[in-house]
Amino acid sequence: MHEEWVKLSPTNVPKGEYVVTELIQNVSGLKIILEGNKNIVEIFFDGIPRLLRDSDEGLRMRTWGEVQLKYNDTSFFRDCFFYEVKNSNLSKWIEEESGTFIRANELTHYCIVTSAELVDIVTTFEPTITMCENNNH
Repeated sequence: MHEEWVKLSPTNVPKGEYVVTELIQNVSGLKIILEGNKNIVEIFFDGIPRLLRDSDEGLRMRTWGEVQLKYNDTSFFRDCFFYEVKNSNLSKWIEEESGTFIRANELTHYCIVTSAELVDIVTTFEPTITMCENNNH
């Protein structure tokens, strides 16, 4: 496995456990809402990503285990939910499937990891991340 998983920790988002509560893709872009005990986080991509994949965590156990083994850290996914996957196999697959019309090196693979699911976003857009207090708790 040659992928490199880089933790992205937005400075305005406290560490903690979050779950995806909304995933909306339309002509305006892609919006993902995550809720934690005290905060709600919105990740917005101002455009439609090249690929969006939402998987139950049980379907991604191999990846989960390989990443933890690579970094020798069984807590690698704890307290962080947002990652950039460099040298991404998924980006390479997009390049192959597109007949090299889309180049892997022009794409960024982001992954949101929670205890319930993994959301892969492969895009050319950088996300905007905002946070507010969760008044439901």
